[in-house]
Amino acid sequence: MIRLFLNFALLGCLALSCSGADLPEGEGLVFYETIADVGELWSGEVRELEFPFQVVDSPVQIASALPTCACLKLQMEVEGQTYVYGKEIAVGQKGVLKVTYDSTGFHGRKFTDVLFKGVGKGLKQKIEVRSWLRSWFELSPKTVDFGQIDGEMEQLRKITVRGQAPFKITEILSQAPPMEVRGVPSATSSKEQVIEIVVPKTTAEGRHVGFFNFATDHQGYSFRLGAAYQVAGALWTMPDKRLLLGELAAGVEHFSVIEVGARKGTLEMPEVRAEGLPGASLKVEKLGSEGRYRVHLGLLPESTKISGELLLSLPYTVEDKKQVVERRIQVFGVVRKP
Repeated sequence: MIRLFLNFALLGCLALSCSGADLPEGEGLVFYETIADVGELWSGEVRELEFPFQVVDSPVQIASALPTCACLKLQMEVEGQTYVYGKEIAVGQKGVLKVTYDSTGFHGRKFTDVLFKGVGKGLKQKIEVRSWLRSWFELSPKTVDFGQIDGEMEQLRKITVRGQAPFKITEILSQAPPMEVRGVPSATSSKEQVIEIVVPKTTAEGRHVGFFNFATDHQGYSFRLGAAYQVAGALWTMPDKRLLLGELAAGVEHFSVIEVGARKGTLEMPEVRAEGLPGASLKVEKLGSEGRYRVHLGLLPESTKISGELLLSLPYTVEDKKQVVERRIQVFGVVRKP
């Protein structure tokens, strides 16, 4: 009860912009307070904070106010109007930096800052938000690592989410395709919910990491879950589905490569053809490593964009069974005029 009373008293002061505080000595951009310690919070709580300021003795131009953490969302006002960054703030004008602090996904002692850039005095100071965060939700496991998979079958992991009181998981705020989530929204309110993270069948080689954010019906709290997997397929291409060329210069020949290989079985010389890529040149090179090839693609861009496909026919033998595996790789690019 004492902790709650102190927190409410502190937040009440912040909500009122601590209007009773005296303006500290300084020149240019001067804040009444530069530190807000919101005390102990449950991880997932959101707090609205205000940092009033005044411009003293010499004008300033604030080019940017940059938080060091995505947990802070900023809005700056001068004389009751939304501030346009880069505009001069005259001597005597007052304003407020409004900060939304979302503690989702963080634990323990946390300090996070807002840094200023621009022209004028007082911009070297920083705004700081301090907190001590406890976990209202307990995840088991805390993160999901599927390890190395071959991508030939769907992979699934279950996560148990425990709360301090009955709750529901209401929606997925953000996710990381191609990974999927099952079990959201929750069917009933409970102190324990089970969700599933799924990696579908995939040919995307390499290590993949993503994060999921979940909303709940308990006071707007949310929680975050990290997941990772690494694909090492028996038969692979890199890239697996898309070759992104970026921005190319018109009339200048551009070369790209696609690598193909087999970790088990044998792969013979691939056949490659291009569709929707006028003037494309193709060459297949056998590499020193057994069962590995490199496809060289040459393009001479003339139009404003490149959009086509490479069709790979891969003669592949595994366990004495020979087959021709077809892979399609989309090719995209933007052409810059000289």
